[in-house]
Amino acid sequence: MKVKHRRISLPIIMILIIFGIVALTEFSPINAANSKFTQEKTDLVTNAGFESGNLQGWNQHWKTRQASITEDAFSGQYAVKVGPGRGFCLQEVMVKPNSLYRITAYLKTNTGAEEVQLIVSDYGGPEKAVSIALPDYTKVSIDFQTSFVTEKLIISIAHLFGHGHGYADDIQLTYLGEAPEPKIQEFVDISERGIKEEGGVAQLPDEKVEWFQNNRFGMFIHWGVYAAMDEGAEWVRHDQAWGHEFYQRKARDPEKGFTASKFDASQWTDLAKKAGMKYMALTARHHDGYSLFDSKHPSSWTSQKDLGRDLIKEYVTAVRASGLHVGMYYSPMSWRYPGYYDVTGKDAKPNVWGYKTAAWHKADARDMKEEVYEQVTTLLKDYGQIDYMFWDGGWLGQTVDHEMEDYFWDSGKYQNPDNEWPIREKYITRDNDTGKALGIMGLVRECQPDMLVNERFSWIGDVHGEEGGSMTTGDIRFEHLEEKCVSLQKGGWGYRPDRPVFSVEEVVGFLSNCAVRNMNLLLNVAPDREGVIPQNQQEVLLEVGSWLEVVGKAIYGTTGGPWQPLFGEYGFTFNDNKIYCHIYDGYRELNSGTFTTQSLGDKTVSKVVNLFNGEELIWVRNENNTVTINGVDYTESPAATILEITLNQPVFKE
Repeated sequence: MKVKHRRISLPIIMILIIFGIVALTEFSPINAANSKFTQEKTDLVTNAGFESGNLQGWNQHWKTRQASITEDAFSGQYAVKVGPGRGFCLQEVMVKPNSLYRITAYLKTNTGAEEVQLIVSDYGGPEKAVSIALPDYTKVSIDFQTSFVTEKLIISIAHLFGHGHGYADDIQLTYLGEAPEPKIQEFVDISERGIKEEGGVAQLPDEKVEWFQNNRFGMFIHWGVYAAMDEGAEWVRHDQAWGHEFYQRKARDPEKGFTASKFDASQWTDLAKKAGMKYMALTARHHDGYSLFDSKHPSSWTSQKDLGRDLIKEYVTAVRASGLHVGMYYSPMSWRYPGYYDVTGKDAKPNVWGYKTAAWHKADARDMKEEVYEQVTTLLKDYGQIDYMFWDGGWLGQTVDHEMEDYFWDSGKYQNPDNEWPIREKYITRDNDTGKALGIMGLVRECQPDMLVNERFSWIGDVHGEEGGSMTTGDIRFEHLEEKCVSLQKGGWGYRPDRPVFSVEEVVGFLSNCAVRNMNLLLNVAPDREGVIPQNQQEVLLEVGSWLEVVGKAIYGTTGGPWQPLFGEYGFTFNDNKIYCHIYDGYRELNSGTFTTQSLGDKTVSKVVNLFNGEELIWVRNENNTVTINGVDYTESPAATILEITLNQPVFKE
């Protein structure tokens, strides 16, 4: 299949350059005297003081939850209260592109021991936040700059964890003037990836993560019994507050249930390879507790028991045969256990099933933990080499409390012998040298010493993740391995009938924006209940693969840089003596048919080529050591025009 020669504008949430700093007090004023634009509208934020007495304007965003109106206000009669636990109140606001803004608010908590945050995001730069843990209303402020193509942003009030609440009032967004022209950049300083240790376990060294860095593009697969539920995708049991028996009956329906009757893992791997993907990660178990493998724990619910098939074994066999890297997803979180919401038996967290505090929940939580240990041990020992594990859901009661999570799960090298939720000996693996019971990461390094893991199971992770359907923003990531996961299907990660998908242009945009920031893209597909990936998803993947056949050397095996990206306009990757300029539809000089680089310093250019059509381009070196490239055709390649600059020496010396 050929790539269609068409272009559409990328989603308008782009940029890199950020103005100002975050502080607890007002920032020093920004000089906007030379601005040609004065934004007359001052009520940029709807219901900024919550004086409507409701969440008008704020509940337009799907993430708004655990938010309510309170009379404990800073001024006027009302304010907003978020919490307990993980709570958000969000509003999408229209703004002017390429502009300087300041947002202020009055925040407090009711305990003085938990944080409440003011966050601004999706403006074209990295998410910025300021937080306090004070019992009295305190004014906070953030200055930032919208990108050249940004037209809206998201303002959030967040209370991330704890039994208390966060409060916010008098939120004001102020236009400060037009943004300055971007400065000419020199080459970035490429810092070494620091190897960190937590819980007695160190992150993998560079030589063991090189394959992940070089491959850049992977296939995520959310597949389980939820694929048979027309009411929703992978969170359907939670969203509908279904009990386990009812959910199980729907899953086992012989006509409409989860059958996997057309599942052929080799078809999936063939599609992944044609799409240019280099690794895969299938959901071995999601939050509903259904396992696609042969778990021996007595409480387990598995495809082996229901269908007589070990779907994970079929999957790993096909992936290895294809030459792709084997990855899995596993969720320790399970809605099947009331104890998940009440691990101590003394403090039940809010939940859709109405579970109340009960002493027996502590033993139930121990059973949940034991099942996780049996299943993780089984996956690590019985399915051959696994290259990557995407943990998800290590938080307890759907709230974030890292210290409690680590204590409960024993996520480090060894289990605590005094842990309140002990694992029975039959499910313990002991260290050969010390005889100690291995914890989660102890099991990983003992059974799969080369396997990368992410940070979602109460350990720092070898890989850090970003999630969501907006383009990645911010600087190049050197400190961590980073990966963005996006669902190709719009709306949910598991199969939902007749759902639209992101276009090839949008997927190319996701991938390019990750590559220029030194990140991977893990793109999710959602097979149906029989195991078939929908046709509209397949078509997009094949087109992306055709694009990568032409320009893949600007993605694979490259490093983000040597200059920082300007989101929505351009970014860069490099390898040896090649620099690849990724130019997007938002580039302010697009209509000129030219592109001007940042400073090359003393580096000299031998050739410039439009990578998509192979045409060699004319260029001229400027007095400030930039290079202006002429005759660029911005109409052919989807979403990102890529120019290859060949230098007469390596970009960086070894």
